[in-house]
Amino acid sequence: MHRPSINLAQNIKDELKSQLSERLKNGRNLVYYASGTRIREGYSELPYDNVVLVDSNFNEVIEIEDKIVCVGLTATLATALFKEIGAEFEGFVCINEGLSEGGGHYSLNNNWSLSNILPIMKDEYLHIACPGYYGQSKWKRYFNLPQTTTSLDVNDTDFLDPKIFSNYPKECFVWRVTKQPGKPATFRVGDRTVTVQRRNIWEDSHKLDALFVRCSPSEIKNLKSVEKKVQYVKDFSFEQILQYCTSNKIAVIGLCPWLRHDYNGFMDYLKANEGGYPYPKQLCFYHLNANDFQQLYARAEQNSEIHTLAGI
Repeated sequence: MHRPSINLAQNIKDELKSQLSERLKNGRNLVYYASGTRIREGYSELPYDNVVLVDSNFNEVIEIEDKIVCVGLTATLATALFKEIGAEFEGFVCINEGLSEGGGHYSLNNNWSLSNILPIMKDEYLHIACPGYYGQSKWKRYFNLPQTTTSLDVNDTDFLDPKIFSNYPKECFVWRVTKQPGKPATFRVGDRTVTVQRRNIWEDSHKLDALFVRCSPSEIKNLKSVEKKVQYVKDFSFEQILQYCTSNKIAVIGLCPWLRHDYNGFMDYLKANEGGYPYPKQLCFYHLNANDFQQLYARAEQNSEIHTLAGI
C-alpha cells in the first residue's frame, strides 16, 4: 500500500485498521517513533508480540513481516490511527528524530507531542530515550510529567539495551514509567465550574467538547486533521474563547497553560462576561509540569476554606 502525500483517505484508513486492530489490541506491543527505515536484527528477539516502527520515510503505509510492523506515517497520523483502533503499547522508544539533520521538524519527546502519544501507552510502560540528544535542561522540562519513573539498568529483568534500536553515540536510558495524575481541584466562577489538574489533556479528550492546546505552530493543522475539537490556544484572546464557545454552544473545554502563570485576569473576565457569553459552562485546566496554574489552585483552596467555614 503506497504512502499518501496528504491525510489518509478513508479506504486506506479502513485497510490499516483491518490489518492492525486485532494484532495491536491483543498482543504485547512496543512502538518506536522516528525509527528510520532499517530493520535491525535485534527487533525480532525483543520480548514483545509486535514491534511497531513509525517513520514517514517508509515507502509504504504499512508492511508486516512476522512481528515487525512498519508504519509509513507521520507521528501525528500514526498516533491517531492507534487511538482509533484501541491499540495499547507497553514500550515506547524515541532516540533520534533527526532534528539537526534527517528531516525531523520537532521533538517527539517534548511535552505537547509526547502528551498526544501517551494515551496509547499503558499506565505502566518502558520509555527509552536519549536526554543528551536534547540537552539536560530541555530534558528535565520534557520529563517533568504527572508520572513516577524508575531508571533501569542491565540487572533489571525489564531492561532493554538501547543499542538494539540505535547506534546514537550519546548515552540512552531506560525508564519504567507509571502514570500518576494529580488530584483535581474545583471551584466556581459565577455560574461556571473550573477544574484544575496535573493531568494529560489528551487522556480526557473524549470528555471535552473542545481542546485548546499548545503545540508546534507548524503542527496544529495536522492535529486538527485528526482531532476536529482541537484549537491552538495562542490564537485566541479571552473574548474569542468565549465567543467561539457561545457561538457553537460548547459546554466543556480543556485548556493547557498559555498565560505565563497569570490566570487571575482570565477568571475575572469569565465572571464579568457570563451574561453576554454563557458558554463554556465548565473549564478544565490541564498541566503537565509541576507548579503550573498556581493561581487557580489558590482560588480552589480559598473556595474550599470558605465552604468549610460556612459548613457546606
